[in-house]
Amino acid sequence: MQVKSYTDLLSLIRSLIGAGDLTTDEQSKILNFVNRRAFEAYSTSQSWARYLVIGEERTLSSGNTIPYTEGGKDNIGEFIRIHRTEPFAKNSALEYDFTVDVNGANILNITNDNDLTAFVTYKKQFSEFSDTSIDIPLEFFYFIAHSAFADFLRLESKYQDARTEEAIAQNYLAIELEKIDIRNNNNSVNKKFSTYVNRQSR
Repeated sequence: MQVKSYTDLLSLIRSLIGAGDLTTDEQSKILNFVNRRAFEAYSTSQSWARYLVIGEERTLSSGNTIPYTEGGKDNIGEFIRIHRTEPFAKNSALEYDFTVDVNGANILNITNDNDLTAFVTYKKQFSEFSDTSIDIPLEFFYFIAHSAFADFLRLESKYQDARTEEAIAQNYLAIELEKIDIRNNNNSVNKKFSTYVNRQSR
């Protein structure tokens, strides 16, 4: 997946502002805007390809809980689906119902107390960017640039200009979300169908 650097992002934002140099305070504010807007983009969908992990085996703790963290694996930001065996393979897999609390996902219809693992489809935890980051997602890049610029304009009390930039930013994000919708229409990762089989504990 394609990425760009924070240097590239700041350069574009600086061009939008029309400023050659920014003060240290302005650069700090822009970094805050960038992270706020990156999290906004991240939160708009469960299906961003770079954050989605499908059917990863995770260890159960306390019998039926899957923690957010496990050594050597990405932290879980959002639980999406949990299966007893590897999902989306040749055979069907029993899907678990679960609740989420501060400790992780608690499986409600666990079928075998001897099961030590489950297979989790989840969204990776969001990590903020720094001014040395080189992993700004390309799919967020233009949304972040224009929305951070809109935030900067609000800081300058240029509210009409800010609304214009906000509309441009939202259009970039909508284009990327539409790509996700098209892709999701062709697969079943986030589709859950209620059937007799997945409602039963066996």
